[in-house]
Amino acid sequence: MRRLLSVKWMLLHLVVLALAAAMVGLGLWQYHRAEDRHSLQNYSYAAEWVLFACFTVVAYIKLARDEVRGTVPKRPAVPRSLPLVARPAAVPVSDEQDPELAAYNRYLAALNAASTDKADQ
Repeated sequence: MRRLLSVKWMLLHLVVLALAAAMVGLGLWQYHRAEDRHSLQNYSYAAEWVLFACFTVVAYIKLARDEVRGTVPKRPAVPRSLPLVARPAAVPVSDEQDPELAAYNRYLAALNAASTDKADQ
């Protein structure tokens, strides 16, 4: 129960209270507007704002309950290294099949050979 009296939770109490009050106020504003215009749409907006306020309070209560019980879900550990995935084998292309692709593959092979030569030095 002491956890809910920390600075973080006190700020959260105030934020939730202010949000719920603002949503109920918006619902009342929509209700009065609906009475003036006799609009079903404004009545539905009024109900919607009150539902938003109820959802905010219910979610907050569940969050506080989980904090008191100590059942806040832990984040899964991030692996330090990613598993290596084998690359698929390259299929060589001949000049007869696709001359542009074969030339591009030769160009990439030359770049790869040049970079590995620099890395070896």
